[in-house]
Amino acid sequence: MEFKKLMVILTLTVIILVMVSLGASFAWYSLSNGGTNFQTTTASDDVTVTYTQDDYINTVTGVPITDEEVEEKASRNQFSVLAGNNLNGYQVAVQIMLTNITIDDALKINDFKYQLLENNQVIASGTGATIGDNETLIIKEQTNITIGTTYNYELRVWLAETGVSQNELMGKEFKAQIKIASAIKK
Repeated sequence: MEFKKLMVILTLTVIILVMVSLGASFAWYSLSNGGTNFQTTTASDDVTVTYTQDDYINTVTGVPITDEEVEEKASRNQFSVLAGNNLNGYQVAVQIMLTNITIDDALKINDFKYQLLENNQVIASGTGATIGDNETLIIKEQTNITIGTTYNYELRVWLAETGVSQNELMGKEFKAQIKIASAIKK
């Protein structure tokens, strides 16, 4: 009989310890992720992002192209950002970044290039040497935009012609998700 009582007490003790551990873990998680900032809020519902294709850019490198051919032949993704008139009286800032990046190691070089255009003007550019797998690459730092104005963007990626054989770079893959983060401040 004593053994059965001991087993019941031990079982109840283990169940209580598991429940306390789960409760403490949830409390810690809630506390660490539940910070509130009353000065600035994010409201992506008030900032409209429209992608021409989708929010991913995928390319497999082909023939290298010259600087003159970039506008016509580079892989591209187009999107627009609009802060609606319902945000009058607020400051709205957006940041553009690439996430979920997959880049072949062979493309982590200066010959693999990207450009971000805003309303047909180049506002950011870089090379594969600055891109890493599974990291977040901020292309456009958080900057204020004008309420009621549509901003048109185009992200281009390509393999630049260097005049030497680049056959080993053809057929290599690059893909990433384009993310737009917005912040709204009264």
